[in-house]
Amino acid sequence: MILKYVRSVVVLVLLALSYATPMRGDDFYVSPKGADTNPGTKARPFASLERARDAARAAKHDAPITIWLRAGDYRRTTTFALTSADSGTAAMPVVYRVMPGEKARIVGGATVSKFKKWSGEILRADLRAQGITSYGDLLSRGMGRPNLAALELFFNGKPMTLARWPNTGWAYTGAATKDKAPNQFAYQGDRAARWVNAPDAWVHGYWYYDWADHYERIAAIDTAHHLIDTAAPNPTYTYRAGQRWQVVNVLEELDEPGEWYLDRTAGALYFWPPSPLPSGTTEVSLLDRPLVSIEGSSYVEFRDLDFELTRADGIVIHDGNHNRIAHCTIANTGNAGVVIRGGANDSVEDSEVRATGDGGIVLDGGDRKTLTAAAHLAARNHIHDYGRWSRTYTPAVNVSGVGNRVVGNTIDHAPHFAIWVHGNEHQIENNDVHTVAMESGDVGAYYIGADTTERGNTVRGNYFHNLGLGDVNAVYLDDESSGSLVTGNVIRGAARGVKIGGGNDNVLEKNRFVDDDIGIHFDARGMGWQKAYFDGTNPALLNRLKAMPYNEEPWRSRYPQLPRFLNQTPGLPTGNAIHDNECWCRLWVDYRDKLTEKNMDSSGNQVHTEKAVWNPDWVKGMGLDIDTPLVTRRLTGVSPTQAKLTIENQGRSTQSGAFALWIEPGADARIVTPPEIPFSLKPGEKTEQTITIEHRTPVHLGAYLKGESFIPAGITMK
Repeated sequence: MILKYVRSVVVLVLLALSYATPMRGDDFYVSPKGADTNPGTKARPFASLERARDAARAAKHDAPITIWLRAGDYRRTTTFALTSADSGTAAMPVVYRVMPGEKARIVGGATVSKFKKWSGEILRADLRAQGITSYGDLLSRGMGRPNLAALELFFNGKPMTLARWPNTGWAYTGAATKDKAPNQFAYQGDRAARWVNAPDAWVHGYWYYDWADHYERIAAIDTAHHLIDTAAPNPTYTYRAGQRWQVVNVLEELDEPGEWYLDRTAGALYFWPPSPLPSGTTEVSLLDRPLVSIEGSSYVEFRDLDFELTRADGIVIHDGNHNRIAHCTIANTGNAGVVIRGGANDSVEDSEVRATGDGGIVLDGGDRKTLTAAAHLAARNHIHDYGRWSRTYTPAVNVSGVGNRVVGNTIDHAPHFAIWVHGNEHQIENNDVHTVAMESGDVGAYYIGADTTERGNTVRGNYFHNLGLGDVNAVYLDDESSGSLVTGNVIRGAARGVKIGGGNDNVLEKNRFVDDDIGIHFDARGMGWQKAYFDGTNPALLNRLKAMPYNEEPWRSRYPQLPRFLNQTPGLPTGNAIHDNECWCRLWVDYRDKLTEKNMDSSGNQVHTEKAVWNPDWVKGMGLDIDTPLVTRRLTGVSPTQAKLTIENQGRSTQSGAFALWIEPGADARIVTPPEIPFSLKPGEKTEQTITIEHRTPVHLGAYLKGESFIPAGITMK
C-alpha cells in the first residue's frame, strides 16, 4: 500500500514538472564537415539539409524542432525543397537557424581560382578545368521578360559588371533611327566596328520610353550606314531616335576594374579584379532554380542564415501559411530575392535583400472577388541595389492580391519602382524610400495604375526622398487608379509629390511636401489622350471593372462609389480630396486638362511661401534606424555651355566619392572641366560645381556617382 502511494506521488510530481518546464523540443545539427550517417547531434552532425529535414519529419513532433546549421557554406546543386510533410504548428514550429556566433551560407555557386595573367590587368581562368561547365545562355530580359539569368561573377560578395560600353553614361540612338522600327536602330561614331565579330554581343536600352528597358541580341552591324539589327523578340515598343543604350557582353570592351567576360565556347573566364585576388573570394552562380522552395508548408522558419548565388529566385513560398524568413540575408540572385504566392500569413522580416537581378520581395495572395486578405508581410527589411538586370517593373516589393502589408522597411538605390501595388486593401506604412527611380522616367517610387477596381490601398507614414530627377513622382496613382488613401507621408525634394492620373476617390491628407517642385499633379487624361479607355476603342479598363463583382457584397459596401463609375461623365475624375496637408513647394497643385479647384475637394491645407526648415522629427519611426548612403544630386543647365552639379549629404555619416561626368559618345563635343568631381561631405553639407563643355549641336551631359548600380539619364545641353 505504501509502495503504491509512493509511486502515485512520483507520477504526480513528474507530471507537474512536465507542465512547469517549457517544451525543449528536438534539436538536429548540420555541418559541412558532418556526415549523413551521423545521428545529427551537436558532436556528430549531419552533412546535408535533406538529411536533417528527413530526421525532422520522422521525429515525434510533440515539441518545437530546431535544425541548427554550423558555420560554413552549404553548396546547393538542387533546390532544398520542403512540402506539407515538413510543417510545424503555431506552438511547435520547425526552425532552421545558424548556431549563435557563427555564419552559415546556403549557396548556389562555386569558387573560381587558378587565374593566370592574360593581357595587362586582365586575368583568365579555365572554368572547365575546375569542373564548371554549366554557363547558361544570355536571354532577352527587361520589362515583362522575367527570364532566368545566366552565369554571373561575384567578387567579395558583390556582383561584377559584364563587359560593357560605355563604361560611364549612355550612348544614344542616332537621328537616322526610323520611328517604330521593329528591329533596327542607328548609332553614332565608329565604336561598333569593334563588335562585328563578337560572338554573343547584346544591347541594353530604354528604346522608346524611359520606363521600359530591354536587352536585345545583336544580329548584324552595318558599319557603312551605322545601323545595328537585333534578333527577336526585339523591344516591345520598337525603336526611336534619341534613346539611351549600351552594349554588353563584348570581350573587346573589358577595359576597367570590375568588368568580366565569359567565352562560353572555350569555358574561359576573363576578369579585371577591382582589387588583388587574394583580398577576396571569386565566385560564380551555377544553380538555375531557387535555393529553397516551401510548397504547402506551414509554420516553417529560416532564421539568421545567408542565401546567395542562384540564377533564379532566392526563396520561393507557394500556398504556405505562417512561414517566416527572419534575420536573413538574401543576396546576389539572378531573379527575385523572396517570392511568396498564395497561402496566408507568410512573412519576410528583419532581413537584408540586396543585389538581386530582378526585384526584392513578392507578396501575392488573397482573393479579390471575395476581398479575403492574405495578410502576407514584409517588415523591417533593408532592400537595396535591386533590379541589376531587369531595370524596370522589378520593384523592391511587388504587392498583389488583397490585404498584404509592407511595413517599416528601408528601400534604396534602384533604377525604377520601390513598391508596385496591384489589388486591394494593402497597407504600405512607415517605410523609408530613397535613391530610387534613379534611371527611369514617367515613374513613381510608389506605383499603382490602370485599374479603377484596385481600391482601399493605404500609403501611410512613409518618407520619400532623394528620388530621380525629371519625370519622377513619389506616389504615382497612374491611369485612372482610384480609391487610395495617401496620409501622413513626408515627401522631400521630389519633382512631383503625388500624381493623380485621371482617377477617382483618392484622398490625400496630412502629408508634408517639403522642397518639392510640384506638390500634387491632377489631370483628366481620360477626357484627352487616354479617352480610348472610355469610348470603346480600348476596353481594357472596363473589362477589369466587369471582371469584379462590384455590385455585390462585400464590394458594394466597401466601395460604394464604384457602381456609379459607369454613370459619370466619361474620363472626368471625381471624388478626389486633399485635406490638412502642408506644402513648401514651387507649385502646390498643378491642374491639367482644364481641371480647376472646383474639381478637387480641398480644405485645411497650409501652403508656405518661405523655404522649409527641416525637422528630423517629421520622419521618426519611418524605416530602419540604420545609416545608408544618402547623397543627393541635381544636374541643371545654366547656359548653353555650362551646367551646375549640386551635391548634398543628407545621410548620418561623412560621405566621400566621385562623380564621373559623361557626354554621349559620337557627339561633336567635349568636357572642358576635369572629368571627375570628387567630394567629401559631412552630414548636412552641400557643394556646387560648375561644369563647362564645348559642343556644336545639342548633346546629352550626365553625372554618375561611381560605384552605384544605376546610371541616371543625362540632361540635354542645347
